[in-house]
Order: sequence, then C-alpha cells, then structure tokens
Amino acid sequence: MTLAFLLTSLVVVATPGTGARYTVATGLAHGTRASVLASLGCTIGIVPAMLAAVTGLAAILHN
Repeated sequence: MTLAFLLTSLVVVATPGTGARYTVATGLAHGTRASVLASLGCTIGIVPAMLAAVTGLAAILHN
C-alpha cells in the first residue's frame, strides 16, 4: 500500500456524501425533526441498492 493510495482513501472516506449534506442542509433549514426524517429517508433509499448488490454477489458466488 503506497502513501498516495492511503491519502486518497482517507480523503474519500472523510468526505461527507450527498446524504450527509442533504441531512445537514435540511436540519439547518427546517429543524431537528426534519433532519431526522431526512436521514431516515436517505437510509431507506440505500436499502434497495444494497439488496441488489448483495443478491447479485450471491448469484455470482453461487455459480
């Protein structure tokens, strides 16, 4: 593992994604309750993509 790879990985992991930005923006504009609902919505939105990835990987590993 090179130093460049390590630094690049650190930047990618430390940078907030769109869900975090949306949650913070919603919280600042509309308050705590809206922020909690936004984070819940972002989390629920990830579930179908996660399930597709898991089932696709399971199908590949099964063959």
